Amino acid sequence: MNSIYIDGKRMENSAVVASWRKGEPAYNHRKSLATDGESLYSYDLKIGHNTGSACVVVDFTAPTGHFRSQTTSCHVNLAKRATTASCVWHPLVWEESPLREQCPF
Repeated sequence: MNSIYIDGKRMENSAVVASWRKGEPAYNHRKSLATDGESLYSYDLKIGHNTGSACVVVDFTAPTGHFRSQTTSCHVNLAKRATTASCVWHPLVWEESPLREQCPF
């Protein structure tokens, strides 16, 4: 993730999510939300993956029973609003997916 901070642009959270959707590196002012254009991270937790044709978001929020932090929940909810409901995955589905490490497409 270090190259994100070199190549990426510093911006607001919503703009980081928009950059992720466009496949561009970006990070927020505290570096708590960052993307290399493919993966979206809340702190060091991968919360999303851009396959090139769809953006998958992992629902690390309290309703799924996989709450991590209030800040991560805010990041996840921003990303959820930027994609379709069918691309929001439960963390248990995500754990079994090859997307959590890399894109198989």
